[in-house]
Amino acid sequence: MSISSLYSAGAVLRNSLKMEEAHFRNDLSAEEARQLFQHHVELIEVETTSYCNRTCSFCPNSFIDRRSEKLVMPEATWEAIIAGLQDCAYDQTFIWSRYSEPLSEKRIIDRIKQVRKAAPNCRIAINTNGDFLDKYFLEELLHAGLNRLMVDIYMPDDEEYSDAVARECLDRFLKRIDCSATVTSTYPELAAQVAHPLDISTNVRNLASLRRSSLVDRGGLIELAPKSPRLSPCYTPYKHLVIDWDGSVVVCCQVRSDSTKHKNTVVGQIGVNGLGLASAYSKLAEWRLSLKTYGPKSGPCTSCEFGSYPSTLVTRTLATSLSDVTSPLHRLLKVALRPVLGKKSRW
Repeated sequence: MSISSLYSAGAVLRNSLKMEEAHFRNDLSAEEARQLFQHHVELIEVETTSYCNRTCSFCPNSFIDRRSEKLVMPEATWEAIIAGLQDCAYDQTFIWSRYSEPLSEKRIIDRIKQVRKAAPNCRIAINTNGDFLDKYFLEELLHAGLNRLMVDIYMPDDEEYSDAVARECLDRFLKRIDCSATVTSTYPELAAQVAHPLDISTNVRNLASLRRSSLVDRGGLIELAPKSPRLSPCYTPYKHLVIDWDGSVVVCCQVRSDSTKHKNTVVGQIGVNGLGLASAYSKLAEWRLSLKTYGPKSGPCTSCEFGSYPSTLVTRTLATSLSDVTSPLHRLLKVALRPVLGKKSRW
């Protein structure tokens, strides 16, 4: 068995054994929901503004308007998020990402400080296109409590991808932020680690580079992405909580609440009718049930390749035999492997 096959088998085994009966119940008490959240959520992904200054062809923002208005997250939603972080003593990763540009929001520094105060042990990250960055902004982000910055430096889509052109793009960015960097890889795209007290990684990309690495169809919205039927289970809803700028909680980072095709992926709205982080996580129960093992998927998951695992005899056998969380085998292995089943930082 190859190393990649061993990794896939190990990942399916670990994720299957981390499932609990409570993952598939939508009638949990507040305390049960809080405990489930504390034990399993590794990543909270948010956007606190609607605005993005780019319309990349491989992103739904190319046809869903995110430029004409700069809407911000409702205060009730933001306050509920902060309260939830504190109540659950959240110590995993909190990231600004989604389909907006986080650094375009004037309040971002204050928001980072609020997250750091509410969850002092969490890892705070931002995924950005870097267009708003300079060396002074970096210092503000550092002192606010940010840990990691992931910068996607975009080349024009019609530009032929080459190391030389990618390096020019990287050098222009480095000059703007007054930093140096070490190249960490050149394929499928130029990646580098920036020399700075913040953990700053960069990827220079465009449609051509993504086509040879990680182009996904965003829940069926991107027509130019490759499509094939998804058979793999998806473990994202077990460890990932995704919140859009208006407080909408969606099943995963690939879908979006502002698409009419994805309306069924919205399970609630943070800050509305008392919905908090833990209770929102429990509302993903039906999605987790539909994605827990191998077999054809439906809706936006039909051809999604995000977080998928190869369909081999080993992975299929593991997922199928361990999908019943009440079975003696599942319980036996869960006890035997308990030391390696804890949460692990996703970013």
